[in-house]
Amino acid sequence: MVEKKRYKLNRLETTRLIGPLVDRHWAELREAKERGEKVAWCSGPLFIFPYAMGMKCHFMAGYAAYCAGRKAGDQVLEAAEADGELMDTCSYHRLHTGMAAAILRGHPVKKEVILPIPDLLIIGRLCTEMAHYAEALHRRLGIPVVAVDFPPPRRKEDLPRLERFVVRQIKENLIPTLEKVCGKEFDEEGLRRILRVLKEAATIRNQCWEFFKLKPTPWTLWDYGVSIAPVFYMMGKPETVPYYKALLCELKERAEKKIPAADGEKYRLYWDGWLPWAFLGMFIRKFVSYGAVPICGRYPWEFFPHPEYIDPDADDVVQNWVELYYTKAQQAAVFMPEGALEEVTKLVEEYSIDGLVMFASRTCRAWNVGQQEIINEVERRLGVPGVVIEADMVDSRMVSEAQIETRLQALFETIDARRRRE
Repeated sequence: MVEKKRYKLNRLETTRLIGPLVDRHWAELREAKERGEKVAWCSGPLFIFPYAMGMKCHFMAGYAAYCAGRKAGDQVLEAAEADGELMDTCSYHRLHTGMAAAILRGHPVKKEVILPIPDLLIIGRLCTEMAHYAEALHRRLGIPVVAVDFPPPRRKEDLPRLERFVVRQIKENLIPTLEKVCGKEFDEEGLRRILRVLKEAATIRNQCWEFFKLKPTPWTLWDYGVSIAPVFYMMGKPETVPYYKALLCELKERAEKKIPAADGEKYRLYWDGWLPWAFLGMFIRKFVSYGAVPICGRYPWEFFPHPEYIDPDADDVVQNWVELYYTKAQQAAVFMPEGALEEVTKLVEEYSIDGLVMFASRTCRAWNVGQQEIINEVERRLGVPGVVIEADMVDSRMVSEAQIETRLQALFETIDARRRRE
């Protein structure tokens, strides 16, 4: 059995800035509705378009982190199930229908997690559950819905054709709907302004990623997970760039002073799948007790990983934005089995990973496809072992600390055995 020790976690000071910034985002959303301004809810990567129109926008995956931070996740999920939702449907989906149930039927949930009913629901359909989001919330709240499908490729050769399909949906469906709801022409210059900020912020963010390669690492994937917020909550706002500049400055200082993310780094971990927003503290305490540090992962790495392809001055700025997802940055490729294996193998080598932890969400099956096959192939190619941990991003009933402990022990024992043989 691998021995647990009292390793110390050295938290970043910069990430403490996130809480007030996020609180302000939610406050502005509510205040905008009170002033009679247009408000949107958005799933998938389409939030940039309502932001360009000057709408306050709620990024629906971000609501999971918000509810988790307010210790309200289970409460909102219970409201959804009391209103007829099945427990094994996507917990992100249930959070929103639970909130709707609280608004319409008075199911008790914390007041601070109630959001204003939007004027438009924008669905970027990356999975089938997002269609259920739209149908359920439209039926309950009467919200107008516009949907854009983002089909995952089976092969890289599919990317150009899928890109054309997505561009047409945005130009022929999403933008006209936004114009109708807002009563004005689409603000293309607003989109360009946002992309300029995004390009600068993501470029600095990528410089921060390089510090994960240091041994020991000065920060963790959990730190980065918290630091995703400025990209989404403050899209195009001037605070976005200063946050990442402050983060980069702190990482440089840590590197110079050799301050590690956790004292006694022993195992460098790759994390696959969603971040467990309601259980970040529990997971990091378990990791650090073994001297393990989560460093990189396929999910958080997908957020605009190649800002060099962002061209705010492109003749067709919508086309350029979709190219980030398909033909240029090829973000969509990480969802197909071959692309996922290619991406994970690259990350394992670049970041000196000792073991893989595949987070298999019980309510988001799409992300789980191929995880065991990736473990098998990475171990065959590189000798790096992995385990699958079944849990959920928000629902505590689906999280077993005993299972997590057992599988982490198995992973670290395997790593240690391999090290002794080398």
